[in-house]
Amino acid sequence: MAEDWKNWIAQSPDKLQLAARPMDISKGQRIFHFGDKADAVYRVMNGEVCLTRFSPEGTEVVLYRAREGDFFAEASLFGSHYHCDAVCTRPGRCLRLPAEVLRHCLTNDTDFAMEWVATLSRNLRQQRAAQERLVLKSLRMRVIHYLVEHGKEGRVKLDQPIIRWAVELGASHEALYRTLAEMEREGVLQRQGQTLTLLQQKLDSPV
Repeated sequence: MAEDWKNWIAQSPDKLQLAARPMDISKGQRIFHFGDKADAVYRVMNGEVCLTRFSPEGTEVVLYRAREGDFFAEASLFGSHYHCDAVCTRPGRCLRLPAEVLRHCLTNDTDFAMEWVATLSRNLRQQRAAQERLVLKSLRMRVIHYLVEHGKEGRVKLDQPIIRWAVELGASHEALYRTLAEMEREGVLQRQGQTLTLLQQKLDSPV
C-alpha cells in the first residue's frame, strides 16, 4: 500500500506534486475540527485517522477510518467547511493536498480527474457499508455485519483496541464486551485474542 500512494503522487500533475506537503500526526491530534474552513484534502501515508461526529445524545460516532493509502476530507473539496472532526488514532504521517490546487488539477487534467473519480467510488463503497452498519438496531447485528464485511470467511483480526472498535460500532465498550461474551456463550462467535471468527454453522441453524 505504501507504494500505491507514492506512485499516485509521482504520477499526479506537477502543480499538485509541488503543493503537496507531508505532515507528522500524533495519536489524539485533531487534524481539523467540525466547522473549520475546508482548505485541504489529505491522504494517509501511514498511521490511521478517524472522521467522527457526535450524535444528538452526545455519543461519538466514527464515520470513516482512513488507513495507509486512504484519502479523507475529499467530500469537502467543493464545500466551504468540514462537516466532521478528523482525529489521529494511530501516529504516522499524512499528505496534505491544498484544495485550491487539487480543484485546478481536476479541472485541467482529464486523466487525473478520472483516477480521482475511481478513488471516490472506492471510498464511497466503504463509507456506505459503515453507514448501513450504524443504522442496524442490534449491536449483535452490527458486529456480524462488520465481520462479514471486513473478514475472510467470517474471520477478522482487529487492528484496534475494543474500546475504539466500540466507537466505530456506535456503542459503549461495556455493551460491546457484553455482546461478544453472549455470542461466545451461544457458540455464534469464537474469540482468540484480537481474532474474531463467526461460526457459520450456528448462524445457519434455525432459531
